[in-house]
Amino acid sequence: MTAPRRAGRPDWLVIARREFLERVRSPWFIVVTLLGPVLMVATIVLPALIGRTVDNSARVQVVDRSPTHQVGPAVVIALGVLKWKAELAPAPDDEAALRKRIADDQIDGFLVIPPEAPAGGTVTYQGRNAANAMAMAILAQVVTQVTQALRARAAGLPDDQLASVLAPVPFAATHTTGQAGGSSGMAAMIVGYAAMLILYMAIILYAVNVLRSVVQEKTNRVVEIMVAAAKPRALMLGKILGVGAVGLLQVAVWVGMAMLSMKYRGELLGVFGVQAGNWNVPPLRAIDVTVVLVYFVLGYFFYAAMYAAVGAMVSSDQEAQQVQTPVAMLLVVPVLCVQLVASAPRSGAARALTLVPFSSPVLMPMRWLLGGASVGELVLSMAILVASTVVVARVAAKIYRVGILMYGKRPSMRELWRWMRY
Repeated sequence: MTAPRRAGRPDWLVIARREFLERVRSPWFIVVTLLGPVLMVATIVLPALIGRTVDNSARVQVVDRSPTHQVGPAVVIALGVLKWKAELAPAPDDEAALRKRIADDQIDGFLVIPPEAPAGGTVTYQGRNAANAMAMAILAQVVTQVTQALRARAAGLPDDQLASVLAPVPFAATHTTGQAGGSSGMAAMIVGYAAMLILYMAIILYAVNVLRSVVQEKTNRVVEIMVAAAKPRALMLGKILGVGAVGLLQVAVWVGMAMLSMKYRGELLGVFGVQAGNWNVPPLRAIDVTVVLVYFVLGYFFYAAMYAAVGAMVSSDQEAQQVQTPVAMLLVVPVLCVQLVASAPRSGAARALTLVPFSSPVLMPMRWLLGGASVGELVLSMAILVASTVVVARVAAKIYRVGILMYGKRPSMRELWRWMRY
């Protein structure tokens, strides 16, 4: 049943109010709204806690085939300092025996020093932990430092100068677009990714809710009663506005919690006894939050209109699952291209992706937060998205107007074209 219409209120506003209150009063709305902040805190705390328990050390045997046999012992000593269990291989020429020891869980892997070392050659490693990026980085660094030290000694460099020459150079990346100070490059990347992920999940979640609501009302024949009280265009607009208002409220809560979590990351990790590290989180200005919310609203309207049209075209949930796939792919494909924007936000590919209305709702806020978009590009992207949303909404309204009372066989492309011209 529809909510009773009050005098002076347009149909779409009454329907929007009904859709909003129906969802906000649901226990699941409260659960999901609260679950978002919990997951955000978990994404900050859990990786840090797990990182403390991860052991990147390994049991390694070193096969030294260098002519001087100096590289292998030096590598074993260096790995021992790092708490690795390393030793020279007892049978350096029998790699099959070494692989059997890996299979029998006696060692994790073995390192082969080539005959050209330390002057040249490729050092190889075979082991069950070769996919551990951190362990392989440690091993590569040890081999590099040992080889460089032996080359320096062979060149006659005194030991008192060797340490200073091979000392690592501290390196820190600061993200800035020209202003003083800046922020941690990794923190800026995480903030951008978080904004993209929140927008993607919120847009797809609430746009699909519009589809399910339309299909449910068609299946239960409730829509026939609603059409008698309001025009189909008002039904579609009210449904999109009501569900969108719920999404906007939820996204605002999530964005606010994300800002607080990043701002007080050090204090949050301190509660669990974890050092936050040298992270300078980029400050989120009012314009940054506004950009995220505006793109959510525009992106939601863009995709919700298409999902409402899909709901009007089908008569069951099974049909809806099939027909909505092409629409869902329009939003999935940009997510697969997110690395292009994250790694080079000023590139031509990033500009193109953030101007196309199918991808700009999730990629443009990320590019903006990374400092890759100018105000002019932001305005142009919004203008294109607004114009595209108007076109899509008009086409979807025509399909919705005819399809909302159609049952049985799905319309063909020719019939859809006739609906749009009707």
